Amino acid sequence: MLNRIVSYIATFLGLVVATDVLAQDPRPSAELVAAIDKLVIKNGIDDDSPGVAIFIRMPGNLHFQKGYGLASVKDATPITPSTLFELASCSKPFTATALLILVDRGLLTLDDDVREYIPELPEYDSDNPILIRDLLQHTSGLPEYFDFDNEGVPMRHKTYAVNEDYLGMFAKVKKDYPLQFRTGSKFEYTNSNFLLLASIVQRVARQPFGEFVRDEIFIPAGMNHTFICQRPQSVPQEDDEKYNRAFGYEWHEKKESWKPSWGTPPEWPQKVMVVGDGSVWSNLEDMAKWDRAVRAKKFLKPATWKEALTPSTTRKGKVLEYGQGWFIYADDDGSVNGYGHEGTWAGFENSYYRQLGTNRSTVILSNRDTMDTDALWTALEALVEKYVGGE
Repeated sequence: MLNRIVSYIATFLGLVVATDVLAQDPRPSAELVAAIDKLVIKNGIDDDSPGVAIFIRMPGNLHFQKGYGLASVKDATPITPSTLFELASCSKPFTATALLILVDRGLLTLDDDVREYIPELPEYDSDNPILIRDLLQHTSGLPEYFDFDNEGVPMRHKTYAVNEDYLGMFAKVKKDYPLQFRTGSKFEYTNSNFLLLASIVQRVARQPFGEFVRDEIFIPAGMNHTFICQRPQSVPQEDDEKYNRAFGYEWHEKKESWKPSWGTPPEWPQKVMVVGDGSVWSNLEDMAKWDRAVRAKKFLKPATWKEALTPSTTRKGKVLEYGQGWFIYADDDGSVNGYGHEGTWAGFENSYYRQLGTNRSTVILSNRDTMDTDALWTALEALVEKYVGGE
């Protein structure tokens, strides 16, 4: 009982702090907050289980942000807007932005052969090389590096593998894992693409990927508590307890209990510390700043942002559902109505979505593998439409 009381108090204090940060912004109505609270409970989240953090930016600069459930079941640590989550594939837009910053600086082009920067990559088709744009829009045809035998990956750090350890694996396993389709002929989502993009950024910038993204994106955006888990030493030692880090949890039917499945070192030693396709840790407060930066088209030239957020095409002109690091959502007539990304990894279920017609942005960060972010987003949209309406 005492732990639960402490949890309630901590949650309340976390929400008060978060509200103070956005005190200049209008608050959502009590009716909308109560409706969202009820929706979260309906999704099975209570004060004793892993939960979810929700941010919604609405017209008129109206904000909703709140945490529900526990970041750590063992310690009964509550989720607040300050709680950090592994973003999983919601990290990919950051990787794409980092790469495009280098493009804008004239240090590379989207039509460069990837092997100019990653010579370890085997030549699959000399007449049809893999270009950087193929990585950005998932048209490379590369096999999924997750499928490689991890026992064969050389680990220069002994206890964990990094991007550089995987680069030579594509040639080593080429016979068993050939190109999945002719490069540029279709879209197929593959994490290998963004592993390579992060490696290109490192080599061109001559700086660790995590440091480059921190210096060029996180700091300029004011995302002061977001970091990339690239090495055990890259996990910041946070003095303020409110910036707690969530564990990812998976539900075990037989034992009817939540089992932790992911976290940050040293509490959770990681054997694979690849970056680019994932490994960004962030919270609602910083994701709100990311949303503001993307809306303002920071970091990149206007033309570069336009291309990044426009559906890409195959080399024969077929329109795809992905831009450059972003899923692009369109109506039946082909007109774009939004963009965003989802991320799933070891108990974490996340999504970021910007709807253009209503000018709303929604961030959902969850540390429970049973969370259906699509269904939750749809339900949240219905509630906001009911209590607030569009722009």
